[in-house]
Amino acid sequence: MKADLTDFRITLSQKTFTPGAYTFVAKNDGRHDHALEIEGPAGEHRTETLAPGATATLEVTLKSGTYEVYCPVDGHKDLGMKTEITVGGAEAPVNKTSPKSNSY
Repeated sequence: MKADLTDFRITLSQKTFTPGAYTFVAKNDGRHDHALEIEGPAGEHRTETLAPGATATLEVTLKSGTYEVYCPVDGHKDLGMKTEITVGGAEAPVNKTSPKSNSY
């Protein structure tokens, strides 16, 4: 899953998420140093700071809930370099049917 970091925006290649393991490939397409941080129910995970043109991978196991995805480099989040993702879709519920009773 791609995460393009530009001055000053984050664009994710995927919009919907279900719980599970993901590998984010962060690429700095901007002219300033950037990094990728994902913060939410599964904790905080971040890449190292990336120079322009650099790429890093970030492996995260996402749990259900809302996550903030942003650049933790000084002031970049406040400049709009942030987005939010929601991880949803618990496993499909098991259809429990009660046995029918025969009443006479």
